[in-house]
Amino acid sequence: MDEPWGISGPQFLLVYGLAVAAVLLAQLIGPGVVRSRRQKEGRTRPAVPLAQPTVYQLAYLSGGAPRAVDTAIATLLERQELRVSTRGKLTAVGDRLDLHGLERAVHDATQGTSRTTAEIRASRWVQPELAKIRAGLDDHGLVTVGDPAGGFRDCVALAYVLLLLIGIVRAVNGSQLHRPIGGLVALLIGTGLLAVIAFATRKRTQTARTTEAGHALVTRAREDAKAAQERPEEFAAANPGGGMLFAGAATVVALSGIAFYPDDEISAALLSGGSAWSGGGGWSGGSSSGSSCSSGSSCSSGSSCGGGSSCGGGSGCGG
Repeated sequence: MDEPWGISGPQFLLVYGLAVAAVLLAQLIGPGVVRSRRQKEGRTRPAVPLAQPTVYQLAYLSGGAPRAVDTAIATLLERQELRVSTRGKLTAVGDRLDLHGLERAVHDATQGTSRTTAEIRASRWVQPELAKIRAGLDDHGLVTVGDPAGGFRDCVALAYVLLLLIGIVRAVNGSQLHRPIGGLVALLIGTGLLAVIAFATRKRTQTARTTEAGHALVTRAREDAKAAQERPEEFAAANPGGGMLFAGAATVVALSGIAFYPDDEISAALLSGGSAWSGGGGWSGGSSSGSSCSSGSSCSSGSSCGGGSSCGGGSGCGG
């Protein structure tokens, strides 16, 4: 037989094309199959009980890392350790001696400078604290970290590389034997593009997804928060020592998003300096004591209006 590798050009193109098509099909449907299988396995994985989640853990489960940062911002605003301008710029107030964790990171990010909520979410100060929250939730089986199909994506990318190498060797051999290689070159170009796409989409290791146990915890927290709001005395009697979690602007933001911050002017200012996404829904809460600004009065405890100005009829918070 005088055919290269014992197979004719058209036959090689058919086999090569089918191999590329098979890898492409696996690339398209494989990740979904792997994720579905992992989810089924996750349902049988018992979650380690979390007796009393922090407000930041609830925020992460409810709306991800951005929600956790927004909740820390709400906490510091309510304690008047941050101030916000009408342009949505946040600035730290006072020192950080009594701050810890994500609150301290947000305070550091705004110490001596002004940042928007979007800038704080992306700042280098908050990332380590967010990683700690994510790791803790993962340990309790409340989130899954990483792309479940990451290993499968790696295999697909390597399969494309292998096919590309085989095709290149065949093309070089065919060229040396003065055989037509135009069809093979076209397939090689297509395989190369698919390989680039496969490598570009394979690294998604930091994605955190809330598990069914995590969703159940958030649902239970929203029900408790609603009960604490509607029947505070009854809730306090049934949950001694547990009512503090469901008090204040931080819980409202954690479970419903920054758009539901109890002070409308502060909420509008924060949204003007952040992304459009806020993750609404759930328990919206009511106005907390001292959180709203009325005509002719100055900002009371919890409103944290910046710029040293008072909140007067329609003037907004801050300067």
